[in-house]
Amino acid sequence: MRFAKKALLALSGAVLVAAGLSGAEIATAAPPQSAGCGDLYVLTDGRGRGLTGRTWDDAGTTVPAGARMEKFLYDDGIVPGVHPHSLDNTRRVAAPALERKVVDFHRACPGSRITLVGYSFGALISGDAAELLAARNEVPDQLISAVLIADPRRHVTNTTAQGPSGGIMSVAPDGPGMHTPGPREFGDIEVASICREDDVVCHAANPVSNAVAFNGQLQRLPTAHGAYGAPGQNFWARPADFAGVGDLLLPPSAPIAWGPPAFPAPMPREVLNDNPTYQRVMDGLTESGDALAWAEVLNSFGLPGDEIVHGFWKALQEAGAGY
Repeated sequence: MRFAKKALLALSGAVLVAAGLSGAEIATAAPPQSAGCGDLYVLTDGRGRGLTGRTWDDAGTTVPAGARMEKFLYDDGIVPGVHPHSLDNTRRVAAPALERKVVDFHRACPGSRITLVGYSFGALISGDAAELLAARNEVPDQLISAVLIADPRRHVTNTTAQGPSGGIMSVAPDGPGMHTPGPREFGDIEVASICREDDVVCHAANPVSNAVAFNGQLQRLPTAHGAYGAPGQNFWARPADFAGVGDLLLPPSAPIAWGPPAFPAPMPREVLNDNPTYQRVMDGLTESGDALAWAEVLNSFGLPGDEIVHGFWKALQEAGAGY
């Protein structure tokens, strides 16, 4: 469809030229850019650091000369009651806000490239924003790229070591307030997806057919999920160096101590997300969980819940106590 639209626009332009409309000129120059425009890298951090972006600070992240970088800060949460709100709410608010930031930047700097860089939960938000941008086509795909480090929605691939594996949101079924839509469609946007083979967040084994591998990955979560800053290959520090790597599956953080699946089986997401009974149960639990969102509880007492929760959550993360 996009190709047909572009072809139609090109054909229309050719017809106008061939018609020789007197005094008509077709502008070919790009719109003028605002002062200070250059390529932009937008950095989005993981859960517990969404409002500080401390991973980038700790890594000393740099971008190429002439480009600039900005953090995208967002209220991160997964489990309402434990966190300020649900994962669904985080995605529903943060991804469109990041998409709008890119669109606004493009309008001010129409010739500049934008690279969305995300780690962990930040990769989820960055990838979701890239998918929105690809679908709406307000910014040309060739001006957008994404570097997704440990993306929870990474596509499923079949590996020799542990069989079919993918992002946890491409493997696990929906949970209360945690819908798992699976892999994305990025159109013509260039996306680098970087993941360690034993990182359960972005390369989870099938928990049904290879429970040994899945449990082993869960035990390695703190180590494997934090192994993206090795000297000489620091994905946090120099994300621009890896923008063109495509689908990059890194060696495990330690030798894998498990084997392939015991039997072939579909991913749980494929089975349960299409089950009406399961979906009704999850929808009911989601509705109950939303009532536990901190802001909703405070609002019920006539207090400004959103402002209070945002301030508290930010202060907690700034103190290094985000979770």
